Amino acid sequence: MDNINREYIDSYIKNLIPDENEKLEVFRKECEERALPIIHKEVGQLIKLFINQVNAKSIIEVGTNVGYSSIFMSHVMNNQGKIVTMERSEKFYHEALKNIKSFGLEKNIDVHFGDAVEILDNIGGTFDIAFIDAAKSYYKTFFDKCCQKMKSGGIILSDNVLYQGMIATDDLVVRRKKTLVRNLRTYLEYISHDDRYITSVLPLGDGLAVTLIK
Repeated sequence: MDNINREYIDSYIKNLIPDENEKLEVFRKECEERALPIIHKEVGQLIKLFINQVNAKSIIEVGTNVGYSSIFMSHVMNNQGKIVTMERSEKFYHEALKNIKSFGLEKNIDVHFGDAVEILDNIGGTFDIAFIDAAKSYYKTFFDKCCQKMKSGGIILSDNVLYQGMIATDDLVVRRKKTLVRNLRTYLEYISHDDRYITSVLPLGDGLAVTLIK
């Protein structure tokens, strides 16, 4: 539970979602056992909906971790689209490459190692969907850089934006997270009130912001 929904609501929603293919489910469970920050199952289901709704063929992702979300999104695109993703942890970068290779997706998923703030300036092409799930204090920077690369009507998804409920109430904020909370609140105000975008913040997983680029 993430201090957003009651546990019985989370459990009910997750139980409504069909399992993915066996290999992907095994991978998810392995990640969960290691307490890796992969996408929540209900968030994944909404991402699946958007990928199909816009018939996405190109996705840019900020924050690869061990590659679960990239592999999941590629699977949703029937392993035919292109995903460009980036990871600053050398350990996770190499692990992601290994996992992507095990799924046979080396040609579908392009993983960049390094700081996404710098990498995004050098990524060419345009994208149907952007998925942001990296350093929370830099979400606005990631968003603005991704926005320049979106196709008309593109969608930017920002994960974990309610951050264990801290963003919604000061009662939950711990001292060491004050700067992160302040930056995320500023970010959500920005994408919610700028006339260039239409944003909906949803209490799914640890909070998901869905932004349509007008």
